[in-house]
Amino acid sequence: MNKRGVHKFFPVAVQTSEIEDGAKLNKSIIEEITKIRGTVPNSLPEAWSCNLYTTISSGINLLDQPAFASLQQHILTEAAAFAEVYGLDFASYPPRITECWVNVYGQGDSQEAHNHANSVISGIYYVAAPEGCGELLFHAPMSDTMLVPPTTGPNNFNTPLVALQPQAGEMVLFRSWLRHSVKPTRSKEERISIAFNITM
Repeated sequence: MNKRGVHKFFPVAVQTSEIEDGAKLNKSIIEEITKIRGTVPNSLPEAWSCNLYTTISSGINLLDQPAFASLQQHILTEAAAFAEVYGLDFASYPPRITECWVNVYGQGDSQEAHNHANSVISGIYYVAAPEGCGELLFHAPMSDTMLVPPTTGPNNFNTPLVALQPQAGEMVLFRSWLRHSVKPTRSKEERISIAFNITM
């Protein structure tokens, strides 16, 4: 029998973290987001082919608001743990949160596949994730190949995407080059998330 070995050379890591005081944190964040939505117009970029409320192009950084101080600490703590997975040198090159914005998805809202340029780590924190809200989809780096061969079944080597069901109080971290999207929300209740980018 021939000797053979299978080597997993380029794994892609995604970290999910359940924030300990998530329920309390979300209550104060929702109050602040309600105020923001009353004063900050939707800054949906023209290039986005989706429909949702976002502050991404508004010029405000959510982390400048006192209500988000606790969230900022959670982001830095979880990012440090995630950096260890990839061997990123946060000790010599401390992380900086360069952007932080809110996305509010109503019924039928979704977001197309994209990545976050000019960043090292990106993340999402879920403030509200009702049953039936849109799943977060991660697209495999090889999903754009021109030829998709038939398979005997899905596995970690051939699946084109992975779906994560959002949970309120959960934070998801991933490398910024990893393409992701959001499926349409079926729920009549809003799906509220806070996205952020980190560089070194």
